[in-house]
Parts: sequence; structure tokens; C-alpha cells
Amino acid sequence: MADTEKRNITPWEQIDINKQSEGFDVWKEIDEYEEVIQKFFREEIHPERFKSYRLNFGTYGVRHHPDGTHMQRIKIPSGFIFSEQLRVIADVVEKYAGSGHGHLTTRQDIQIHYVKLENIPSVLRELAKVGITTREACGNTVRNITSSYLSGICPDEIFDTLPYAIFTTRYFLRHPLTSTLPRKFKIAFSECENDHAMVRMHDIGAVAQIRKNGKEEKGFRVYVGGGLGPVPMEAKLLVDFISIYEFYPLAEAIIYVFHKYGTEERKFRNKARLKFLIARIGFEKFKELVFEEFEKLKRVKNIREELERYVENFPLPAPTKTGRADGPKNEKKLKKPKFKPDTSDKTFKLFLEKYTFKQKQPGYFGVYIKPVLGNLKPDEFRFIADISELYGAGYVRITPQQKILIPWVEEEFLYDIYYEIRSKGFIDGAVTEAQREIVSCPGAFSCKLAVTHPYNLAEYIGEMVGDLAGLRIHISGCPNSCGQHHLGDIGFYGGSAKINGKLAPHYIVMIGGYLFEQKARFGEVIGKIPAKNAPLFVNQVVELWKKERKDGEKFYEFCNRIGLDRFREILAKCSKVDPNDEDVFREPGLVEEFKMEAEARGECAGSLLDIMAINLFDSFRNIYDIENELKTNIRSESIKEKILDSILKCAKMYVYLEGEEPQEEEKILSMFAERILPKKWFCSDWSNIREKYNEIKLKNFSELSENEIKEYIIYAKNFVKDSEKAFVRLKPNLKIQECLARKEEHIPGE
Repeated sequence: MADTEKRNITPWEQIDINKQSEGFDVWKEIDEYEEVIQKFFREEIHPERFKSYRLNFGTYGVRHHPDGTHMQRIKIPSGFIFSEQLRVIADVVEKYAGSGHGHLTTRQDIQIHYVKLENIPSVLRELAKVGITTREACGNTVRNITSSYLSGICPDEIFDTLPYAIFTTRYFLRHPLTSTLPRKFKIAFSECENDHAMVRMHDIGAVAQIRKNGKEEKGFRVYVGGGLGPVPMEAKLLVDFISIYEFYPLAEAIIYVFHKYGTEERKFRNKARLKFLIARIGFEKFKELVFEEFEKLKRVKNIREELERYVENFPLPAPTKTGRADGPKNEKKLKKPKFKPDTSDKTFKLFLEKYTFKQKQPGYFGVYIKPVLGNLKPDEFRFIADISELYGAGYVRITPQQKILIPWVEEEFLYDIYYEIRSKGFIDGAVTEAQREIVSCPGAFSCKLAVTHPYNLAEYIGEMVGDLAGLRIHISGCPNSCGQHHLGDIGFYGGSAKINGKLAPHYIVMIGGYLFEQKARFGEVIGKIPAKNAPLFVNQVVELWKKERKDGEKFYEFCNRIGLDRFREILAKCSKVDPNDEDVFREPGLVEEFKMEAEARGECAGSLLDIMAINLFDSFRNIYDIENELKTNIRSESIKEKILDSILKCAKMYVYLEGEEPQEEEKILSMFAERILPKKWFCSDWSNIREKYNEIKLKNFSELSENEIKEYIIYAKNFVKDSEKAFVRLKPNLKIQECLARKEEHIPGE
């Protein structure tokens, strides 16, 4: 492709998350989602089925609001986003977010709150125009794939992992298995040993490596099975080196094993993560299963040419509009500074110390924007888009600390950009530095599971303490760790306790978390504290730290040296309250008394639908296996077994709706044919299903022609597709809406 042709496409077309260049119709997908939303409004779809469907599009329910209002999560792979995309985010927030702001998450996403359900398709269409998707931002999927925000500019980097992280997003987005996992699945990439992506708290963590064996070979050190939540576990080393080309079948093998063997985990949502599967079967057995599948996938998944082509065309780190070394110049970039630096300006000195990062490229710096609580208003998104073009390369990175990094600012422009961000109140405004540094999830502001309002506590601590002396504070509204409280120097998560028999808001306190440098030190619980007194504890810990730390000592090392009992003593002193003080029974910043209003999962008929879904998901995996085996041995008896298993499981899932649980093949198929098919739930004619099943069962695949085998595969595949269509039409009364169009061309979400 000629340079001029390359430059005619937009940066997001170059990255092509949605594979539109390969023919994927994202507009049709959004139309189908809108169709399903309308069915929900007409009560033609069961709420549990609708919930599963909308979660796959990143649409969450919100606390204390009816089903018509939601939070929309927007997937920003690796937190890498262009100025034009930021402006569209601003427009979407302005038009549709009842909260009036967008929230930067600890997983490099953007969330918008209080969006009316009928407006969700409009939101998705506006985002899709600039290459942004929300697909698989929530649900039991491979979530937003994160990577170090310094990749490409880090002085210590081994190689730039951003292209490989984005390729991983494309590889697994809409993959046959990745939206039907037992539970969410998280992947992260780091470009250097310092590990800014904190890989060991992920299901898969990859750290760049280069092996020298005659010539340099790029690859990854791979960790597996990490996670936070109520039971944090560190990821274990799976391989010390695997080539960039073999990483993808290895990651797919890990996901496959989770999908296939996480059967027990599917039964208990709170223990459905990969880490629990590994704990149940043992790490060595898990490795054996993974590498067995990996060897199969290597034979059928050769992505070398595709990966090389993608990386070659990827916007590589450079101060250009596309971020690519041979890309067009950023024409909006200022040619010379507007201001002469004022070296006596103390705030400018603070800016240079805490808001800038010296890139590996001589003369260039990254500049941080630190919105309080990670929240940005529409005009603030637009401002960041503007200054990224005026002073940077026209793109930014969202960090896990809820900040925005603007790379490629030349040293001579540092005072100019400082002046701009100060004028907008992003430094030296009415907000303390502490408030800009504290990481917090929204908690009970929007989340159904939250016990407390961490936003309020973060602001309260920031106002009362002011200077954290470099300590990292992370706050979550519940044990689920969306605020990543396990990795803070000080971590808090929401809880409650009674004082003189009356319920009061409390926070569980953790000390000494550290997950950088491929370490996995989770903060240790030392007790709980009334919310009102949390700033007292923080202040005394900060003073202890400033007084007794050694040069170069990290806080977790400080904790190891002085012992946790010192912190427990401080906590005990700070936890004392006057039971007559009414503020003890309120959360900071709220006037009403504290109530325990966290919502639990578990709605009517959920367990039955889960069982049905597992049968369907197993059938998806069978079809996936068959398509892989076709590339090596079409006459395999394994293909025959998977065809039969898919037919039987999809038939059985609908027999469940009759209140029956037959186990015999003949009975399942007979009930399906005699009691389910007459209801016209299915869009195609499956009246011969018993005969076809028995016909396939009697065949010896080694004696059949390829065409005969492919006909049986198509039969099974179409039956699975039709079963999925019917499942989407499940109504609140556990009946399936009759298929009025006897021939549907496409399955929503396929």
C-alpha cells in the first residue's frame, strides 16, 4: 500500500478493532441490539436473558434506578484513544449521560452513568463512527485488554507491546468462546520488567522478553491465574518465554481450558474465575491441559503473516497524527511556545516533579492530567483532545490510576501545557494534590453491589489530609475491588458495623499492597474503621512514613521492616468514636443516615436459565472444536461425537422448560420433537431430528466422503444457531416467543 493511501485512512481504521476491513458489519450488530431492547420493552424477552445480552454490549444496570436507566461501559483497548474519539466521547456524555461526566476506570475503560436504555443504540452508533466498540466490555467475556500506558515511550522497555495488546483485542473480540466463559477474563501486557500493567493480578499477564539465539526473537513471559476480588490470588508463571507468534494459540488454549473445564465454577458465580479452577484441579494438571490444547491449536492457528502485517501497519510510537513514524504530521501542533517559563513559579516546579514523565525519546515528555475521582465533564474531554493536538501527537493513554497521559510533548512546550492545564483547574485549583492521587470506583453512586460511597471518602480524605507524601490510596465500595484496594499502599473497601446497636458506615483497612515489578504483594487487612475517622488514620500513617522511612524504600518494604502491629495500633486509636456524634452514622458528604442497601444477585428463574445457557455454551465449544479439527482430520470420530453432543444438549435445554430432566438420548429427542417443536419456537424445521441423530450415530466417519461429513456438521451448526435464536426470545413467563419469521438470516450478536 502506498504511503498516500495509508494516510487517507483514519487512525482508528488503521487499528480496526471491529475488523470492518474484513467485512464485519458493526451497524447490523447495533441494529440487532436495538431490536432486542425493543423486545424487552414489549416484555417479549425474559429479564435474565436480556441482562446477559446487554452485558455483552457493556450495558450495566445501576443502583436504585428502574430497568430503563443504565451505565454504559466503553471499551478503550489499552487505554489508547485519539483526539477525535475523545471529542465523540464528550458529545456522548453531553447528550446521554445523566451524571454529566464520564468516568475513567482502573481497567483503562470509560464509563458513562445514568443513560436511558432507549438511547443506548444511539450511543453505540456515535461511538462506532470513530471505531469504538462496547462489545464484551462486561459479562462473562474477555474484558478490556490492558497494557502499560508507557509502552512505546518507556526508557526501560524491552519492546513496545501496544501493537500486540491491540492485536489480542481484535483476536478475541467476538471469538466463538470468549462471550460464553464461566466468568470474566482479564489480560494485561507490560513492556518492561518494572511492569506498569501489574500483570500478576490478571488471568493472563504477558511481559515483553527478547531471546537472543543467533538472532533476536521477541516473545513474552506469561503468568496465569491471577485476580483480585474478595479472594485475591497471584498469577503463577506458566512459561518464561514464548514467541510472539505462539502467544496467541497459548492464550486461546488457556481460555479454552477455562471454558471446557470450568464446569464446577459455573455453578457458583462467586468462585467462577480461572484462579478457582486452577486451585481446584492443581496448577500442574492445569498446565498439562493447556499445553495439550496448545499443541493442537499450533497446528491450525498460524497467525504469523497476519500478526506481522498488523504490527507493520500499526501506529507506532511517534509524534505524528497517527502516532506512526511515517504518518502525517499533526498540523495542529504549535510551532513555537507562547510563553517564557517562569522559573520562580512553585506550582510549575510541582508540575515538573509530579505531572511529567521523561520519555526514552530525547527531548520529549509525557504529561499527566489528573481528574478528581477519574471523572471528566464534556468540555474537559474536549480540552484534553485539543491540547493533545496542540502539544502532543493527537492521542492519549488512560492509566489504571484514572489519569490521562499525553505523550510527545517537547520540552520547550512544558510551560505552555502547564499554563493550559492550570487555567482549567487541573493543577493548583480548589482541589488538593491528594484528591487528584486517590483512586476510587464509583461505588454506591451507581453500583448495585456497593456497600458505601468511595467517591465521598476519597474527597473527604483528600480535603483533610492534603499531602499523601507519595502514598497510593485505593478505595472500593465493596470487596469486589473495582477500586483495586488490594494494591494500594493503603486500601479501603466498604463495609458496615454496629455502634451501640446502630448501623454505621465503616471501611475495611488494608496495608502494604504492591503489584509492580511482577511482584504480587496484596495489602493485608488490619481491621476496620468508621468512615468518619478514615482521614485520621491516613494522616497518622503519612506522618509515620515521612518520619521513619529510609531513602529509596518502598512503602511495602517499610511495612515489612516496622511490622503491621504499628499500623494496627494507629488504627485502634483512630477507630474510637462518640456514639452520640450523628456524623458517625452518615457517610462523608451525605445528610441521610447510613443504610445497608447493597443488592445481591439472584433473581427469579436465574438458576434454570444458567443451566440452559451452559448446554448452549458447551455446544458453541463443540462447533469451535469441529472447525479446528476440520483443518487436520475431517474423518475424526471426535467430530462425530461433538456433532451428536451439540444436538443432544441443545434439545435438552428446551426440554428443561417442560419441567423435565430426562437423561436418556431417545427420551430427550422424543420430548423435544413431540412437545417442543409443535410450539413453533424454532425458525427452521427440525422434525427429523431423531432420525438424523440416529443416522449420524450409526455412521462410520472414516468411510464417509468429505461432503457427507460436512453436511452433518452444517446440520449441527444450524441447529445450535437456531437454539441460540430461540433462547434470545425467552419471555418472562419462561415461554419462547413464537418464531414469526420462519427464516431468520442472522443471530443477534453472532
